[in-house]
Amino acid sequence: MKKLLLLSSAIVAAGPALAADLPMKAPPMAAPVPYTWTGCHVGGHIGAGWDHTTYSDPGTLAPSFFGGPPVLTQNFAGPGQAFSANGNAAFLGGVQAGCDYQFANHWVIGIGGDVSWTNLGSVANDPFFAGKNGNPVAFSARTDDIATLTGRVGYAWDKVLFYGKGGGAYAHDRYNQTNSAAINNAFFGCNNGVAGGPFVGCNTAGSADRWGWTAGVGVEWAFATNWSAMIEYDHYGFDTSTLSMNVINSSAAVLPANLNVRHDIDTVKVGINYRFWSPGPVVARY
Repeated sequence: MKKLLLLSSAIVAAGPALAADLPMKAPPMAAPVPYTWTGCHVGGHIGAGWDHTTYSDPGTLAPSFFGGPPVLTQNFAGPGQAFSANGNAAFLGGVQAGCDYQFANHWVIGIGGDVSWTNLGSVANDPFFAGKNGNPVAFSARTDDIATLTGRVGYAWDKVLFYGKGGGAYAHDRYNQTNSAAINNAFFGCNNGVAGGPFVGCNTAGSADRWGWTAGVGVEWAFATNWSAMIEYDHYGFDTSTLSMNVINSSAAVLPANLNVRHDIDTVKVGINYRFWSPGPVVARY
């Protein structure tokens, strides 16, 4: 009996030491939660753009040089004729903002807008009508700014988002034409704004607020909780619009000439966004 009591006392005394040597079961590891793109952002971008402009002449009803009813005058090209120009690459820069919502683990939908300022342009010579003294009639197009309002759909792998976008686009364009031999039956050309002065080539100018569409693709990378970087390609289409080109260097009363212009723009942008109202990566708590 005495031996049994001594053995029991030894086991009780050694219990805490034995328990300290036993391996402890670690708490379960929480599964990592992926980054979420839900939230809003603001940012800026820079890039380059390319311009393609197509011209045609719808004709202008102008008074007959010999009197009588008005006649349809072709100033720059004949019926069904068109010519175009490709511009050189030009710098652009601007700002953007938008909001996104991520659902079904990987899909992202959003809405956003951007504004880009640029000096994008092109120059073309009229291949159909010769200008004053046989020199070419030159046309130039210049885009000052471009703006869009678009929706986007993307697929996210954690902090990388691939997306496509599309919506409406706006651009402000300026157009100039120089050295026409005559505008709207002014057979002797223009006189540089001085009555009785020497006749020179007629120059015309016009501007327009263009409304069209845009579509593009891009990829965005969230390199920090509240910051992301993106690269994006966009195409802008501004369908044919009839402009009224005013004669700017004649003292005589010459009617404006109609000119059809179609405008297409392609851009590549890189940018950075600050993302707010977004939980970022979720941290598990115990």
